[in-house]
Amino acid sequence: MSETYQSKRERRQRMLEALHAELREHVSLRNVEAVAALAPQAQTRLLEAIQAGLTRLPRAIEQLRKDPQTSVADLLTPPSQIEVAPAIKPVQIAIAQTVADQIQECFPDMPRVSAEALAEAEVMQVVRSVAETHQQVFKSGHIKTDFVMLTLYGLMRQTLEQLEEIIEESPALRQAFEQTNEWRKEETC
Repeated sequence: MSETYQSKRERRQRMLEALHAELREHVSLRNVEAVAALAPQAQTRLLEAIQAGLTRLPRAIEQLRKDPQTSVADLLTPPSQIEVAPAIKPVQIAIAQTVADQIQECFPDMPRVSAEALAEAEVMQVVRSVAETHQQVFKSGHIKTDFVMLTLYGLMRQTLEQLEEIIEESPALRQAFEQTNEWRKEETC
């Protein structure tokens, strides 16, 4: 049986509490497993980079996993990589990371590399589009306008109802939610 959302959260919280106190303040539950897996020297280097102004942890964590000796300067301004494919916009990368994070929330046993690959797969294009739209919604200066909020809220409720109908009509989807998405029950209670 897969790990429940609550047990995963508790496990991550224990990992967070085991980190050095200064580092703990800067690591989210989302990143705690990756940070905890770093060698002590790499964790110290990560803290130094954070104190020097590092804000994006995932790239630095990955670099420190490869080379715990990476300098703080390199963590703050990673070397540019040779482009072999067309440049991917930073927004697209952020959206794919958001989708990968959500995939791991739904399927806690899935390795990060698999979640990232799935997030970028063609089958997930509609999910990436929705994630991008959600980001745009909250950047809007008009979101707090009554007619915008009420209309948007109504549309979102309608979407949620339609998704729940699809779930209820499909035994396989219902089972998937029962087995892997304890967080859904907690969120709706």
